[in-house]
This record gives sequence, structure tokens and C-alpha cells, in this order.
Amino acid sequence: MISSKKFLALLGILLSFALIAAACGSDSSDEEGTVEPTETTAETTDEGTADHLGDGSLGVVTVEAGEAVQIRSLNAITGDVAFLGLPNERGVLFATEDYGQIRGFDVTMGTGLDDLCSVEGGQAAAQTIVADEQIIGVIGTSCSGAATSASPLISEAGLVMISGSNTSPDLTSDLQGNANKDYQEGYYRTAHNDLFQGAAMADFVFNELGLKTAAAIHDGDAYTQGLSQAFADAFEALGGTITGFTGVSKDDTDMVPVLTEVAAGKPEALFFPIFQPAGDFIADQAKGVAGLERVQLLAADGLLNANFLGLAQSEGMYFSGPDTRFGTNTNQATGASAADFLVRYEADYGEAPAAPFWGHSYDAATLLLEAISAASWVEGDALKIDRAGVREALNAVSNFDGFIGSITCDDFGDCGSQKITVIKHDDSSDPDAGMANVVFEFAPAGSASTDAGHLGDGSLGVVEVEAGEAVQIRSLNAITGDVAFLGLPNERGVLFATEDYGQIRGFDVTMGTGLDDLCSVEGGQAAAQTIVADEQIIGVIGTSCSGAATSASPLISEAGLVMISGSNTSPDLTSDLQGNANKDYQEGYYRTAHNDLFQGAAMADFVFNELGLKTAAAIHDGDAYTQGLSQAFADAFEALGGTITGFTGVSKDDTDMVPVLTEVAAGKPEALFFPIFQPAGDFIADQAKGVAGLERVQLLAADGLLNANFLGLAQSEGMYFSGPDTRFGTNTNQATGASAADFLVRYEADYGEAPAAPFWGHSYDAATLLLEAISAASWVEGDALKIDRAGVREALNAVSNFDGFIGSITCDDFGDCGSQKITVIKHDDSSDPDAGMANVVFEFAP
Repeated sequence: MISSKKFLALLGILLSFALIAAACGSDSSDEEGTVEPTETTAETTDEGTADHLGDGSLGVVTVEAGEAVQIRSLNAITGDVAFLGLPNERGVLFATEDYGQIRGFDVTMGTGLDDLCSVEGGQAAAQTIVADEQIIGVIGTSCSGAATSASPLISEAGLVMISGSNTSPDLTSDLQGNANKDYQEGYYRTAHNDLFQGAAMADFVFNELGLKTAAAIHDGDAYTQGLSQAFADAFEALGGTITGFTGVSKDDTDMVPVLTEVAAGKPEALFFPIFQPAGDFIADQAKGVAGLERVQLLAADGLLNANFLGLAQSEGMYFSGPDTRFGTNTNQATGASAADFLVRYEADYGEAPAAPFWGHSYDAATLLLEAISAASWVEGDALKIDRAGVREALNAVSNFDGFIGSITCDDFGDCGSQKITVIKHDDSSDPDAGMANVVFEFAPAGSASTDAGHLGDGSLGVVEVEAGEAVQIRSLNAITGDVAFLGLPNERGVLFATEDYGQIRGFDVTMGTGLDDLCSVEGGQAAAQTIVADEQIIGVIGTSCSGAATSASPLISEAGLVMISGSNTSPDLTSDLQGNANKDYQEGYYRTAHNDLFQGAAMADFVFNELGLKTAAAIHDGDAYTQGLSQAFADAFEALGGTITGFTGVSKDDTDMVPVLTEVAAGKPEALFFPIFQPAGDFIADQAKGVAGLERVQLLAADGLLNANFLGLAQSEGMYFSGPDTRFGTNTNQATGASAADFLVRYEADYGEAPAAPFWGHSYDAATLLLEAISAASWVEGDALKIDRAGVREALNAVSNFDGFIGSITCDDFGDCGSQKITVIKHDDSSDPDAGMANVVFEFAP
């Protein structure tokens, strides 16, 4: 947004002095950079440092070409608690592999480090980490005790640490707005805060089991002591009595003395949220102590693993822990689902994860990678990462969809969903059945099952999607007539994106039957009237044609919906790029397509500086797109010092272009730019060279004719065409994990041809932006999904550095979200349209 405005101010100066040379973009389509125009170099700085987060206050890490971004896993991977740490580490490994590169640079977690589930282990590993100045962040620790010693070192060094399984309240806050004693800046977790788990178990014991007295045993660890205290406090707040609160050593084997002390209070329940092996001995010896024969034994996630549940003494116990009923929940950064993860895990390791925090660790790793992406930029051949920016990104996490559900980070690093379940375990021969036997669930205010945390203030209304119904979006594109070559790939992009994205908070999404904008004002208006009549529709991907948008977008805006186009390019629909809304701008309108002020400048630059032509004419057909682009070209060409010898229009229905072409020929232009559609474009190209004075004119067109149909005509040979840079390569959409290359393979398999026009990727990305925005503005209430219309707009207004097929996407104040990269192609052979479309001779990257 800022960079676009700065660029146009600079562009105006450069154009006025006729100093712009050929603008050469980066070789990587993952990067959107500020380019110093030269004829031979492409120095990409990813818009300088304008778009990345961070102020440099914690230092900047430089990753040289050929090197990898460094993160680390710090988990308990040996000893008695390896059952917890190994699935965590493997979750980090899978997430890193699934996420792929950051701005063209590989990511590595190196060799997994061991926190030993101890204060000493955490400290030693952290010292190793901070000694390496290339490391950006850490996923870990497994154990809260290890975090108490590791996090101060990590924080002081300017790194971040995100844990998938630390749950001690001491590490974050009291949930009343006060930091707890072990809180450090730069510390985050996707695991729950045990103030919630303690409250959940207390609620279950007091209200569900009806027990009014209880005791608790801890082992002095930050996790066990914190959770025991949380349980005790919550139990007493409910009216229960804590008859004993005591500790054991992690190394104790004889628990009878402590259990005898506990028995003196005659508790009905005994809660011991500790690890093995101490937990084994308590469970085994408790019922043999006088006064505890009938006590109800309770534990937590520290013992909620296949090893302990396989012991006879675990039978009849209740266990609290995170709600791991993830189903097909999908991580928005990688597109992987929790179900797929489990299949892959068992295939790779021959077993299911032994403990419940694998999903939390996977999500934690993707949060770190997303934050690094938001805080990084390419400078020369190196990647720069702002450490403060990584923290800034994590502090701002809101409604991120992960395996564990919706993730929002509070002011003290608590990011988990805070959903807790209690399971009852009856059969030690079947641990899996025990882990799945949920008998109680606890979802506190602020979790994903409430309306807290969603975007929006309700000012545009709230849509309610009932159980069994689907979230409604629509595709509005030109799918019949002469411009169907453009609209059909757009619509299919929306369809693929909707399928790839999957559910929103457990609700299906449908785009319904594709609507037709007819590439006309009348068609756009009629379709928009149909859309706004259905109060369930949240947003629209379209229109294909700018003219259709001028009539559709006012209706869409007034109804509180949003419209995101993949191929509208008229400047009138957004802004003049100087901070002023243009005449057809409407709130709620966005586009991933470029603004034709850029395309006009690109073609003018190419004609004046590359072809060396100093006179040109332009023909439009009165459409918002064609007239706007023709004007942008003319203005930029004159600013460079060129002369516009003619600027005129034809009708879309004209077939005899000789009168208009004769008028144009009178000005003796060296170049003729006609950025219009078929069939009018066919006739201009066919008849121009037969008009006296135009025999040697250079014919130029734009993306309206950049399609296989027109390039297959003999009159297209020798022409130049401007259009969006579609060299997407293996660019991946961060919301679905699909790549542009995969999309094209799938498209050809389904439709027997490649997309006929260039905006399929823009439409796919537009659809995922809409779905992401709906997710951020929605919440589950009872059996229904609620969607705040104002929140959808709020989410889209805030889009920044979203990785799509088309590259990095950031929306400015007027809905321009596209990368604005333009190429010019030269087409020589009508028998090979594909070769023409790939023959890039000029690049322009503002």
C-alpha cells in the first residue's frame, strides 16, 4: 500500500524527465520488489524494506544465497518424557517440510535439541541456540520447567520461542491482564494455559462426579505445581474443599508416606498431574493405603499417553487434557489436514503419536514460519529477517486456522484454543479407546466456540449459517459470449480454490452456480441484483470485466457484501495511486488483478525506450477497462516525451474499422495501441496494415487480447502485448498449500486445455482471500456459524504479505491487492500461441 503510493510519486517525476529505462523484475516470482530500472540489471529489494514487519530494534539476520533460514526444535526427545517430545519434534519437521521455502530460501530446523524435561536441560540447550546468531526462533520446550530456564536466554537474544506443550500459567499470565513470574517477551505457546485445565477438571469433579472434597499432589515442576494449584483454586471457588496439597520428588518410588498424609484428609478425589515414572507409583500404591481405597484417581496430559494407559493401575481413572478431536482441521499456512498428518505419521514411524501435542507443535512451527515471512525481504541475493518483526507478527496472530482450531495470541503469548476434555479410561489393553472416550468438554470464553476474537462490529449485519448448511459465496464472471475465454478460467479458479480450502470452522463452502457478467454493464447489474437478493451470500469473486464491475459493485457494496476481482484492471474502480479514490470506487471492492495505471506505464516505457518509437495512437471501445488503459498509456507516453497523435474509440459491435483507422493514420503514428477484446480487436488487427499511412505501424494490444483464440489468428503475428506477469512457477497459495504448477496440471486434466487467459491465478488467490476473511470474521455459536459482514471487510483491508499463486499480496486503502508486475510479450507465430504467450521481452515491476 505505502510502496505503491511512493512508487507513483517517484514515477511521476521520472516520467516527466523521460528518465525511465527498461524496468527489469526479479527472476523469482515469489518476490514483489522495488526495482531500480536499468537495461541490464534486476536489483530486487522486495519493495525495499517497506512491506516487512519490524523496526530493526532487535537486529536483522542475513541469510546469504544458498543458505537456509534457521529455526530449531527444542523438545524432550530422550528419557521418560520422550513420548511427549518426539511427536512434538516430528510435528515441527513435518510442518517445515510442508511449508517449503520463504521467499525462495529453504528452511531447516537443524538437528533436534533435547530439553531433557528439566530446568538444566532447557538452560543448556538455550545456551547452544543463542550462540548461533543465524537462528530466528525455537519450537519448544516440551516441558514447562525447561521453559523457565530457556525462555529468559531466548528472549534476551531477541529470538522467539513457541511451545506446543508448555502449559504452566507461570509462563504467560494470570488471565486477568497481569504477567506471571516466568513470562518473557518473545515467548508464545499454542498449548493451553493450565488455569483453564485446572478449572475444567475442578468443574468435572465438583459438578459432574458430584465430589466435594479433593487432594492434589505435584512434583515441584512448574507444570505439575501450576496445574495442581489451578485445580485447587478452581475447586475451592466452586465450593469444594481441598483436604491436602503436597509434593513428591520426580525420583520417588515409595509413595506410601505421602499418600498416607493425603489419606488423613479423607478426600473423595486425588488429582496428581505428573509424569512417569512417579505417576506410575502413585496410581499403583494409592488404593492400598488406608483411607484411599475408594478414592477417585485423576491425572492430566502428563500421563495421557499410550505407555501409562497400558498399565493396569490406569484403569478407572479420569484424565484432563487438550481437546484433540481435530478431525479434518486444516492448517491454513500449509493446506495439510490433521487427518493427513496422522496417516503420514503412522506411515513414517509405525505408530500413532504417543501424546496429544503433536498438532499444537505443527501449528506452532507454521506460526513461526509465517512470522518470519512477514518480517523478511530479499535484498540483492540475500534474505533479510527483522527479529523485531517476527515478534510483531506473532503478537498480531488472530483467527489463524490450524490443526488445533482457531489460534489467536493474547498480550502474553497464550495462543491456544483453550479447549479441554476429560476422558475416562477403562481398559489398559486398549489405550486408544481410552484416549478417545471423552466424557466432558470445557470451552472457556475466548475459545473458538464463542464469538470472542472474531473480526467485525456487526455494523453491516451478521449472517447465520445453520447446521448442515453451507457458507455461500459466488463467482461472477463472463462465462458465455466472446469473452468467455477470460471468464471461464476465472470461474474454474474459484471452484478449485473453494475445493482446496475446505471447510470453515466445520462448515462446507459452496460457490453455487456460476453467474455470468456478460462482460457488460447490463450483465453486471443484473447478476448483482440476483446476488444481493440472497441474504446468505457473503462475497463475490468477479467480475471478469471492469465495465460489468462499474454497475455491480455499487449494489454489492450497499448490501454489505464484498467483491474481489481477479481480472478487473480499470483505474476507475480503485484509485489514482496518489491517495485519491477514483470515480467508480466502492467500499467492499478489492482486486488481485493489477491497476492499469501500471500496465499503461509499462507499455509506454516499452514503446518509448525499448522500441524507440516517439509517436503513438490509441483506440478504445468505451469500456471502463479499454478506455482507462488507453488513457493510462497515453498519459505515460506523453510524460516520457512521446506524442499521442490520436485517441479515439470504436463500438464493440463494429466490424468495419477503416473509417476509424483512416482517422488514426492522419496523425502518422509509429505505434497503435488498442487494448480491447474480440471480436473488435480481430478487425482492427486485420484491417490496420491495409490503411494508407499505417502500413508499417507497430500494433500493440493488452491482456484483453492475450488469449489463445486471438493469438491463433494470422493478423496477431508481429504484435506486442502487455499483461500481468504470469510466470508463477511453483508459487504456493498459503491458505491451501496448492501450487500454481499443480493447478495447471489439474486444470488441463479436468478441462483438456490450458487456461485460455492469464487471470486464473489471480482468481484462485482472490477466492482464498475471501475464504480467509470469512474465517477471520466468523465464530461458532451453538450449532450455527455466525459471520460478521463488517469483519470480512476488516480482514481484507488488513491483508499484508499473503503468499499466493501470483506472489505476495498486500491490499492498499482502495482495494488494489495485486502484485502489479507487468510483462510485454512478442508474438511471432499464430500456429503456436503458447510460445507467444511465453515470449517475454520486457518486464516492469514497480
